[in-house]
Amino acid sequence: MSAALFGHTWRAYRLRLAVVAIALALWGALLPIIYDAFGEEIGEIMDSGLIPEQFTQFTEFGGGDLFSMAGSVSLGFIHPIAVGLGLVFAVGFAAQAIAGERQRGTLEVLLARPLSRRRVYSTVAVATALFIGLSLLGLTLGALAGAALTGRPRPS
Repeated sequence: MSAALFGHTWRAYRLRLAVVAIALALWGALLPIIYDAFGEEIGEIMDSGLIPEQFTQFTEFGGGDLFSMAGSVSLGFIHPIAVGLGLVFAVGFAAQAIAGERQRGTLEVLLARPLSRRRVYSTVAVATALFIGLSLLGLTLGALAGAALTGRPRPS
């Protein structure tokens, strides 16, 4: 791993990381707040028989219940918005980290240094893993903040 390349990569993508982490934190906080505001009422509607039984099976997934705090937080983590933000950021960052050097005209400078391809790729892989971890940390902290704002930090 190259510390200089890692630092350059970090400086070049820190704003994007901050935007994605903040967006995931807001998304993580949103579903516990929605559950607190409307979860019990929607649960009562589902249990009342107004909705056909065939549709109520979609409220239980993976052993979880959509109308609980734990279920709403779980839904926030597996929802396509959260998964899509994480995947687009991970794939987009990894591809742009190499291709972006060519576009910015700094690839020649990078290749002029005595760095092997393996070292360049491992540096980008470590940076990608760190960025993904930090964006998922934003999602987790957002879910905790949303649960704390509702006064229900523990699953009910």
